[in-house]
Amino acid sequence: MLTFLLSIFMKLCFHENMSQAAMQSDDDDEHLQVQVPSVTKRDLGQKALDSREPIRMIVLRALQAYGVNVPAEAISDRRKGRR
Repeated sequence: MLTFLLSIFMKLCFHENMSQAAMQSDDDDEHLQVQVPSVTKRDLGQKALDSREPIRMIVLRALQAYGVNVPAEAISDRRKGRR
């Protein structure tokens, strides 16, 4: 399931606009929309609930573990003041 998500992500990484993305600062965030099977989304949602972290953090950690360059500061909870 994670392999499927990562393979989709890797295909998107090599989009024709990669040269433009390479020219941007590493601090810029890009929007990425990925369709995944419903079972995958449910599993990601459950992992997010269990860890009390956003799905974004879980996916970025998985991509980093897969060998994709993910800046350490990008793996953070950007939600406002959670208690």
